[in-house]
Amino acid sequence: MRASFIIILLTFFYSFSVMGQSDLLVLKKKNRTIQSFFPGSEMMFSANLMYYDAYVTSIERDSIFLVQYDVRQVPTNLGVYMLDTVAKYYFSISYKDITAFGRNKKNFNWEASGGALFGGGILLATAGLATWIFSKPHTRYYASPELVVGAAALAAIGYLIMKKGSGNIKLGKKYTLHYINVK
Repeated sequence: MRASFIIILLTFFYSFSVMGQSDLLVLKKKNRTIQSFFPGSEMMFSANLMYYDAYVTSIERDSIFLVQYDVRQVPTNLGVYMLDTVAKYYFSISYKDITAFGRNKKNFNWEASGGALFGGGILLATAGLATWIFSKPHTRYYASPELVVGAAALAAIGYLIMKKGSGNIKLGKKYTLHYINVK
């Protein structure tokens, strides 16, 4: 009785240990790990001239199996809209086809803030330069040089923030994607 219980227990633990193993993908920048991908993690990447935002279901033999959810607003009987998962799309892709990764957009959006600063600075500088052309100096509507220079500086800062915040990580010399076989 005791021997059969131990055999059943060992079989039970072995089945869970085999079932839990899955391969990994590791994104590295100059041999330093930036991000790891495993079943359950979200991947935002470009491959085959398409952009994907999906969840990893498994990674096996250099193929990534993904599921993508189509979430939309649907009306209810009360006339209120709610989010609902309309469809799930299952697909697979080879990790060698991935060309770039997108960054997670759940944090503060620097690109949008830089764009607003850039657009506002350009608009204010253009309006200030227009007052220099179409109004007389030292009148009510004449823009001060400090305003125009400050607006141009804000536009330059906004441009730099936009370029710094661009979120794509292109695979190549600096970034590499490694497949790790766990089994």
